[in-house]
Amino acid sequence: MAALEWQGDGVNPSDSSTPVPLRVRSIPAGHDYVRHAVGSAAGVLVLDDPLLDPADPGRWWPHPALEAAERPEVLDGADLVHVHFGYEHRSPGQVAGFVSAVRGCGLPLVVTVHDLRNPHEADPAAHLERTGHLVRGADAVITLTEGAADEIRRRWGANAQVIPHPRLMPAGTTEPYRLRRLDRTRLRQPGHPSRLQGSGPVGRPAGGRIVGVVMGSLRAGIAAEGLLPHLADALPDGVALVVMVRATALTAARAPDHARHEAALALDRLAERPDIEIRPHDLLTDDELCRSLAGFDALVLPHRHGTHSGWLELCRDLGLPPVIPDVGYLVEQWGSDTGRYDPEDPGVDELRRALAAALSAPPVPARAADAEDEAVAAAHTALYRGTVQTACS
Repeated sequence: MAALEWQGDGVNPSDSSTPVPLRVRSIPAGHDYVRHAVGSAAGVLVLDDPLLDPADPGRWWPHPALEAAERPEVLDGADLVHVHFGYEHRSPGQVAGFVSAVRGCGLPLVVTVHDLRNPHEADPAAHLERTGHLVRGADAVITLTEGAADEIRRRWGANAQVIPHPRLMPAGTTEPYRLRRLDRTRLRQPGHPSRLQGSGPVGRPAGGRIVGVVMGSLRAGIAAEGLLPHLADALPDGVALVVMVRATALTAARAPDHARHEAALALDRLAERPDIEIRPHDLLTDDELCRSLAGFDALVLPHRHGTHSGWLELCRDLGLPPVIPDVGYLVEQWGSDTGRYDPEDPGVDELRRALAAALSAPPVPARAADAEDEAVAAAHTALYRGTVQTACS
């Protein structure tokens, strides 16, 4: 096995007192999920992503390691390769070539199936074909829910280990906002001596509540024109709607020939209502994003399609009840049905029921023990060790 120094008991045979870390080429490494899922894994060194642009040192895409078929040296220094995401720019044939190159280097391959349906692509066929090459060629497969594991088994005959999604952001960032939200929720309870008074944003009544939606950059998988007008009409009395959207994306979409022009028109029409705020923004820091989300009483996820969602985990981190589109395994990922809707036909009555369920839901439970960073990292460590030992036997 190329460059492999890992031993089954995690020690260097030449010096039994010095642990030798397993060097993992994670594709990518510089992503919040990877940092929380593997960052604290014992005996594991996640290799840094290559520096692609000195002006943007955090950029990891497109990841050079996926070009291993053309440049095998991009895998030098690794003992194991773990693919998460970021391979949609490669053709299915190129992904098959990547798998063969990893095999040719004698490296074990681990694949985490985050998405069976790419949330940013309208046609699922190419992503399924690419993912199929990875899953069939992998020594070990991970996914986030039992439902996704069952689908992987049906499609490709592979047994995927379910490891829950860890937190999306550090507790030091999210916990102050979660506690403030919890205090605000308690103050709103009927009969509380300090019940909230005073007027709020976007013209809502005193003590009113806010539902948020994050549109991001209006990518293909984000609903707007088909969802927002119905959502606006479904707002309960005394509830306002805030729609966050990247300012540059909204400006671009106002061009008549833009693919999301209808979405921009829908947003501009809604801005005329006194109970709705369209909030264009630049790229937000983690703290700015958490501060914005923590001001909401529920968050509507506008996914048209997908499998799992990091937004659900950020809701969990912040104690924010979501309204969940009935796609993929999002409801299973969340763990309870606080409010769901059909993104193919988001009717007003259905959305009204979903909003009422989310707004009246009990406080969001704390993250389960098996989804805390340390437990998720330990599960990855065990899987890596087992995979390497099997490959070496």
